[in-house]
Amino acid sequence: MSWLLPFLLLPALGVSAQTASPSYDYIVAGAGPAGIIVAQRLAESGASVILLERGNASTFSRGGRDILPWNNTVTQYDVPGVRHYIKTSFADKSEYCTDTAGNAGCVLGGGTMVNQLAYIPPQNLDFDDKWPAGWKWADVASAAERVHARNPGSTCPSADGVHYDQTSYTAFANFFDTQGYKSVDAIAEPNSKHNVYSHAPYSVKDGLVAGPVLTYLPLAQALPNFKLQLHTKVIRVVRQRSIVSGVEVEVVGQRQIINVSASGRVILASGVFSTPRILFNSGIGPNDQLQIVASSASTNNVTLPPSSDWINLPVGQGIKDHAIVTLNFNTTGLVDFLDTPYFISPSSNVIDMYSHGTGILTQGYQRFTMWTSNTTSDGSVRFFQGTCYASGQNQVSMKLYLTHGITSSGVLSITPAGNTVYSVDPYLNTAEDKYALASFIDNLLVQTRKTGSSLIYAGSPADTGASLSKVFTGGSHWVSTAKMGIDDGRINNGTSVVDLELKIYGTDNLFVVDASMHPDLPTGNLQATVQVAAEAAAARILALPKQSFLSTSSVLGATKGSSVSTSSSDDVITSSSSIATTLSTVVPSSSVSSVGSSTTSSSNTADPTNPTCPSSNSTTFVAKSGAVFLIECYMDRAGHDMASVNVPSNRIADCINKCDALTGCVDISMSGTACYMKSAVGGRVVQSKYVRGARKINGSI
Repeated sequence: MSWLLPFLLLPALGVSAQTASPSYDYIVAGAGPAGIIVAQRLAESGASVILLERGNASTFSRGGRDILPWNNTVTQYDVPGVRHYIKTSFADKSEYCTDTAGNAGCVLGGGTMVNQLAYIPPQNLDFDDKWPAGWKWADVASAAERVHARNPGSTCPSADGVHYDQTSYTAFANFFDTQGYKSVDAIAEPNSKHNVYSHAPYSVKDGLVAGPVLTYLPLAQALPNFKLQLHTKVIRVVRQRSIVSGVEVEVVGQRQIINVSASGRVILASGVFSTPRILFNSGIGPNDQLQIVASSASTNNVTLPPSSDWINLPVGQGIKDHAIVTLNFNTTGLVDFLDTPYFISPSSNVIDMYSHGTGILTQGYQRFTMWTSNTTSDGSVRFFQGTCYASGQNQVSMKLYLTHGITSSGVLSITPAGNTVYSVDPYLNTAEDKYALASFIDNLLVQTRKTGSSLIYAGSPADTGASLSKVFTGGSHWVSTAKMGIDDGRINNGTSVVDLELKIYGTDNLFVVDASMHPDLPTGNLQATVQVAAEAAAARILALPKQSFLSTSSVLGATKGSSVSTSSSDDVITSSSSIATTLSTVVPSSSVSSVGSSTTSSSNTADPTNPTCPSSNSTTFVAKSGAVFLIECYMDRAGHDMASVNVPSNRIADCINKCDALTGCVDISMSGTACYMKSAVGGRVVQSKYVRGARKINGSI
């Protein structure tokens, strides 16, 4: 349900926070791929949108100026051929976050600006397996079409149609042909993921690194109702009970508050590590994590809501990632190896080709990608991906990923300094995952140790699948730190943080759209799946009914109930005047004026035909149709919201009759004049003197 409660914001801002204006219909926190897509689609609808990014501009067309020495119209983020060398060969390392458990992009574009450009459209099974109803492939297929229309990806990105530097591809293709694999195009045939290989699929378009920075952001920035704000780190959402009024941000060391409009929504798209950090700092997550934040307030300057308003959700629990084992081989055929200078200090011929959209610089680093799957003793199907490249003269390497079907997971936590860390490592901690990876490697070792094999395993003869799989790295494809699902994480050991509309349980206008909410890992690299899910998320959020969360009339009503319930009208007017002063940074003065007028007309006189709290608790009320409702004072129940209406009379009876007239409604909750109607009776989640509830116990539904 929604809580239309007082937003006495200034005491919660922290000593240095200042309130910024204006307010926005949507605040999107994080300009990675998901954030950019959602922000553009929301702005496209005509809503006012601000997109916040803690890092710098990246590509040249979007204002980035880390230009390359051989071309002053592109940056290190624009050119596919230099992507592999960003971390090791360029002076500016600011694109990487320093407060996360793993590599994360703190730059405009997020992970799409620091990854290895692998662009692998998800197979249907990636959604059909563990995503909930409403998010199966049939539900997101149209979103995938919209993404791929803008970001098609390519297995041959050079404008002349030539694949460059292919000796390593040939070496792997020759070997896997003998193993019964077939050649496919990973972009055109996304559902082919067993015993297949492909030229490496890249996120490249017209010779440039593709993705939402190239294909969505310019469309958003052309709109007058859209704003991109860089160098702005979101610290927390400003929340009172279930309603979020804005976000607290840090800009060049200074704290500010950015507000949403009365019907506004906040969308977290800060990534699988930073979205949990924001939630922890907002009083949302496991109690032990919130205690860490609370006990560090003097150093992190984070103001949590009162502990009675903490929302106990499994944020950070269940994080997953692909596991990688790198295998090295010698080749019997010629494999050329082009070293770092070839790419970061290219010859004039290579530069000239790139200026025409052709040549090796239009490609990423990897050359060959394979997929297969196997079924393990637990009956589960696990998928494997091999990303392959030349690693020396006549030497090649494969990064072998254990991907979709993984059952291993871990826990992400927060430190007193505000960094996210693993408190439980997510890699290879189930017997089935260990066996699946080890057995696949064992088979590969057998084949590459055979006489006549075109690939020859370069490691020790004593190496086994079991020993090699102990030397793993993470795939940097994390998901599930704020998982979406129907099992509300507040009750009955539920595992989900957000519902099917991406709204965080226990809140009215706070959403998550990045990989944090993905309930499972895809078969391939993550970026295409993130973009598809973000497109689908934008459509869902836009379809939600518009409603007022920051209702100023209910603000005063709640304040009356909590602090001046026995006051005279004069006292109420005085109180509303002080509230008007406090709210002047949040709502227009005209709205505050209406608060005073609605307040002076309200009455606390009990009506015998209307239940009142607490005197009517556990009594029954007969609705107009004859249906009987049990009054539950000061209680809210989880989920199942159908609709909400404003009840100016502030009478429980009128809210019950609204529910009774709505087909399928069996439960109501009121806060102020807001009446929330529900299709089922959920578990008790809140007990507060600001809530009045009633549930149907007799009568037809």
